[in-house]
Amino acid sequence: MFGKKVVAPPPDKLMAELTRRGPHKVDRGDLGIVGMSGQIFAPRVGTKLPAVAFAHDWLAASPRYRDLVFHLASWGIVVAVPDGQTGVFASDIDLATDLRAAVTVLQSVQLGDGTVSVDPHRVGVAGHGFGAAAAVRAASDAVLLGRPPIALSALATVFGAPTTADLLPAAATVTAPALVLAAGGQIDSMTGNALALAENLGGDVVFRTIEAADNRGLLERRGLKAFLGVNGADKDTHGPVRAQLTGYLLHTLTGDERYAAFSDPEATMGDAVATSVDEAEPAALDHLSQLLGAKPPKE
Repeated sequence: MFGKKVVAPPPDKLMAELTRRGPHKVDRGDLGIVGMSGQIFAPRVGTKLPAVAFAHDWLAASPRYRDLVFHLASWGIVVAVPDGQTGVFASDIDLATDLRAAVTVLQSVQLGDGTVSVDPHRVGVAGHGFGAAAAVRAASDAVLLGRPPIALSALATVFGAPTTADLLPAAATVTAPALVLAAGGQIDSMTGNALALAENLGGDVVFRTIEAADNRGLLERRGLKAFLGVNGADKDTHGPVRAQLTGYLLHTLTGDERYAAFSDPEATMGDAVATSVDEAEPAALDHLSQLLGAKPPKE
């Protein structure tokens, strides 16, 4: 007997739904128990769960993403956030190696009281800013500091930032499906390379722009207001990003057809606008000229 066909709500409704906390209670752990610096967030119960290793931005660390990764875990996704490479001279290759190590931990370690586990075939990597470059390298086919390539089911880059010249050739070797999120005005800039990533990634790519977002607006700032549930992140950035990440990972890692629209490159969803690589306009000035403060030529 055939099962019922899944009828998904409209994309805008799904965006609104996934902006809110999910149904799962969440526990936090320390990656120090396996010899890594960082944190892990997981649903309190569940077996063969999907999981993602998340990489932080430059000069940031896991506490700056506490609400974001808690949100993902509340929707049933285990999240590990390594805290390596938090200094000024951080290396995206080193952080990518940490991501691969975190994936190995997720795939092999029983969580909580031993009743929570990850399906080793439902694992992805993601990152923000500098961490997006690390996620791309982690998903590539290169051997990184002696750590071999790993099989992944998804890649997500949030407001990716350029690092070194060999990043885009590495992106071309990625075969996992990828979500590329860009902030408005940062598609092609000194601090944003979303267009270049979308053009060069080797797998299927979903490219969306959040016009009202700021590429640093995802970072959370802890203070007294945190006790009232205010994380200090920019609301126009945080809400659409967490909905996009949640929906995309739920579809690519679990195959849940309710969230299929998140993997549709032509679907605009609320504030996340489908962006065509062919139609997106690169910056009028090269990155060096932008750095020097030059003004674009008048049309």
